[in-house]
Amino acid sequence: MEALRAQLSAILKTEVQEIDFFTKGQVGDIYKLQTACDSYILKTSASSEVLKTEARMLRDINKYDIAVPKVYAVSDTFLLLEYIEETKQRQVTQEVGAAKLLSKLHSVTNESRMYGYYYDTTIGPFDQKNEQTQYNWTLFLGQMRIMPMAKICYDKGQISKEMLDRLEGLCRDLYKRIDISLITPSLLHGDLWSGNILFNMNGAIVIDPALYFGDKEMELAFIMMFDTFGETFFRVYEEVHPLSDDFYEVKVPLYQIYPLLVHVALYGGSYVAQLEQVLTRLKV
Repeated sequence: MEALRAQLSAILKTEVQEIDFFTKGQVGDIYKLQTACDSYILKTSASSEVLKTEARMLRDINKYDIAVPKVYAVSDTFLLLEYIEETKQRQVTQEVGAAKLLSKLHSVTNESRMYGYYYDTTIGPFDQKNEQTQYNWTLFLGQMRIMPMAKICYDKGQISKEMLDRLEGLCRDLYKRIDISLITPSLLHGDLWSGNILFNMNGAIVIDPALYFGDKEMELAFIMMFDTFGETFFRVYEEVHPLSDDFYEVKVPLYQIYPLLVHVALYGGSYVAQLEQVLTRLKV
């Protein structure tokens, strides 16, 4: 740890006085660093490209003038970030700030009008393949999101072969359920639960992205899955991006399948039951 402290002090050009355990992350332990004047977050992992990908995603989001923690340094084993000091705010203030940030993020598209991203990204400890070769949203959702994660869940013994087959059948027929002619690729955070959006006096800040271009309502279905935001958020968001007519009836259950599979892969248990409820609702 002393060698790391010296390395971080050299990067910051000031002495790191304290390195304290902060929380356990999906890919490694997270620490809070203290210098004489500032605080920082240090994320760690086994040697891999995971934290480099996270740094790249944060920098990409920031290009669109959307608030993220500043990246100070990144390597195969650590990521040094700005520490965000949260301030207590009313729920309505947070929801307005979140809606403005998300509506701005979802206004970003790509010139090629393709789904995916310019490189593979991550969600938690899992890879997200982003082959940017598809103009077809339902094909991308099935082949690049739902089925790869369903296979991870099956290999872990979290879902049955029968459920895997049902998901495969659903993905084959997604084009019958979603009118892709009405969808334009939007830049999605990809993992927007309450722990990944912070608030201070300057507004909302997003952390831990899982970037890709997709249907913006994919993000909203995830928000609804955990009741992250309520009526105020949707009212403000819809001033910029009105919801599609089939959002609640069709898209919410369909778009909750991928995040549910991620949670099944991570935690199993009750999330398998939730997934079954969604599939039953969709008559799959």
